Amino acid sequence: MFVRNWMSAPAIALPPTTTASVALDFMEKRRIRRLAVVEDGVLVGIVTKSDLLGAGKKRRVDKVTTVANLMSRKPLTVEEGDTLETAAQLMLEEKVSGLPVVDGLRLVGMITESDLFRALCSMLGIGEKGARVILTVKDDADLLQTMRERLNGLAVRSLVTVHDPKRNVWDVAMRVRGRVPAMNG
Repeated sequence: MFVRNWMSAPAIALPPTTTASVALDFMEKRRIRRLAVVEDGVLVGIVTKSDLLGAGKKRRVDKVTTVANLMSRKPLTVEEGDTLETAAQLMLEEKVSGLPVVDGLRLVGMITESDLFRALCSMLGIGEKGARVILTVKDDADLLQTMRERLNGLAVRSLVTVHDPKRNVWDVAMRVRGRVPAMNG
């Protein structure tokens, strides 16, 4: 799974000359928490709603304070071809809730915690028809063979595995439907 498939695009961006009060109003109307800051087509920063609200408590949000004064410069980014795992790991390690997505220097989207949750729900088959099956498979067993045996021909629609080294097992969550037709051989 790749960032390009789950990011919000096109990216919503403002120029650095935008006043903080206009940016805050814009965020509230759009119900978003972060904005990319772009100048001459190049990503130059990111500003979050909390950056703007924090500035307001310091009485800096007024008609002249610009986003350029409050934004984080040289933000962490991911490429649209990066995996979701790469984006999630970077967000966890750096304690950020969203990342601008770039193609070279050009801003193409934004990937957020909400986008990662949407991807997780999709991986778990939430909203799909079929039964949810949970299996626990010992570390030393052949994972795929054990699944085949236990499912007894049910068609797998989604599949997620998580290793639990403390219990020496794999927990497998699947969404299944109907039987797979027998192959004529």
